[in-house]
Amino acid sequence: MRLDYLEYFEAAARTGSISGAAVQLGRNRSTVSMAIAALEDELGAELFVRRGNSLTLSPVGEHILDDCARIIALSNSIIERCARGEETAGQELRIGRDDVLSENFWRHVIRSIRRARPDVRLSMRYAESDVLPELVREGQLDIAYFIASGRSGPASGLYSRVIARIGMRMMVARGHPLGAMSYVADADLSILPQITYLDSTQHERFHLDAMGSERIALSSFELGKDAICDGLGWGYVPESLLSEEDYAQLGQINHGLGAAWYPYFVCSREPLAAKGQAREPLQSRAHDIILTQMRSDGLIAD
Repeated sequence: MRLDYLEYFEAAARTGSISGAAVQLGRNRSTVSMAIAALEDELGAELFVRRGNSLTLSPVGEHILDDCARIIALSNSIIERCARGEETAGQELRIGRDDVLSENFWRHVIRSIRRARPDVRLSMRYAESDVLPELVREGQLDIAYFIASGRSGPASGLYSRVIARIGMRMMVARGHPLGAMSYVADADLSILPQITYLDSTQHERFHLDAMGSERIALSSFELGKDAICDGLGWGYVPESLLSEEDYAQLGQINHGLGAAWYPYFVCSREPLAAKGQAREPLQSRAHDIILTQMRSDGLIAD
């Protein structure tokens, strides 16, 4: 039984016609038709019910379609593993990140890495930015991404560099008087509690001291943003987390410190190779994918 015959059969089943399968596979229509006919002869069963130019799977065709797809997928996997060679066997990539970039951002990154390197075991771990460098240093992570504030910065003893500047905006629920004022003084902020970010050592970050207002300390930027949307207080929200829906619910406060920018770091135990370098390390390839996604999302300039 020829593998290409199974591929032709599956393509015809998915597209519903010989011509559709031919276009999808980049083959001649007659080649696809003859291959399917040969497969039916070999199996001794009709796989399609033919009505003019359209095809409908027969009961036998429906029964074997998923198995054919499995055989094709397994064959492709074997070919790919052999092409990559023995050096890729058992490779693992462990990425650490904080929550200053959206879950949707990391969803795209995971998908891109898997498409580029399906042979690699991939794991992604969330942790606070003050913890991530130590996890890399201890060997629990290969590479990590995090925003730096007064309590975190370049990781000592590791290869680290700034790859972006993340804007933090002082926000309040849309419709609140603080959002409508042309200028907000420190005393005005005491109207509402301040929403702050609580790190792993129970220290509050990304906030203003001595505002005289009550504080609500939360251990995630998403929770902080949601608390502000719910009208529980005001606080700093990373621009990277703000969606169109968020902008409809939030307004920026016109305070002298209404916006601030913080460095966004990457760190690893080994230096990241230049893109396209021979034998580019796995973490370097993943880093290129992450930078590409950041450019696509407008987080860094081209």
